[in-house]
Amino acid sequence: MLTVIGDLLADVVVLGASSFEVGTDNPAVITHTRGGSAANVAVAAAASVPVRFIGRVGADAEGDALARTLEAAGVDVRVQRGGRTGSIVILVDDTAERTMLTDRGAAAELGPIDPAWLAGTRWLHLPLYGFAAPVSRDALLGACRWAHSHGVPVSLDLSSVAAMRELGAAALEGIMTDAAPDVVFANADEARLLEELRLRHPDRSVFVVKRGAQPVLVTGDEGTVEVPVEPVADVVDTTGAGDAFAAGYLAAALAGEAPPGCAKAGAGSARGALRRPGAI
Repeated sequence: MLTVIGDLLADVVVLGASSFEVGTDNPAVITHTRGGSAANVAVAAAASVPVRFIGRVGADAEGDALARTLEAAGVDVRVQRGGRTGSIVILVDDTAERTMLTDRGAAAELGPIDPAWLAGTRWLHLPLYGFAAPVSRDALLGACRWAHSHGVPVSLDLSSVAAMRELGAAALEGIMTDAAPDVVFANADEARLLEELRLRHPDRSVFVVKRGAQPVLVTGDEGTVEVPVEPVADVVDTTGAGDAFAAGYLAAALAGEAPPGCAKAGAGSARGALRRPGAI
């Protein structure tokens, strides 16, 4: 069982957001989808491995509907409820790059996790977003302690340069030390910021850096390996591509694949996410 803990949100994706004329109408293609990094990973991985999602949604109809979408995708859903469900407006420009306006709502208030919800976990995956608020950070670190005590590998996705900057070097270093992840995922910008903050991934972890169309860098005890990436010519939206990569990587890891093979599987999973608007 792959267990993913973090955000389940409503995404509002706006295609054609390269420029705006203020004070009047701006034509766009707008889609409403289920989002949240952790939920994206859970759905993308569910086709390959048993997956459980743990998070928090509002005590509202939107939270109910989002949970049902995960269940319909084959995910075992365990959610706390309270407050209002969060949402993200995602502005996608003509190059398929995205800018996000985020209101995490109830997701930021995740409380202590019932150990029974973690039973059967063979791998625990955590996006950095969940560590932003102190209360949810404590909940995730509690899950990490459970994982370490049960010999369960942990992966951490650095997720966002904005989230990294908001946490700051000291808090981020503390999270990586306490979470003690076996695998750390980053894109090129996140890896660069880690260096600027004079931080590095934990010594025993595998560090996986996604670089768009360039080879993925996989760094472990035996050095760095470059894993080629098949180019995608018809990119529509990059939303969720990193989450799809993590899902493919983790499914391969649970099947016993070595890190370079896992990265190859992750890149294959990400290609599909690049060809559609919104998350997985």
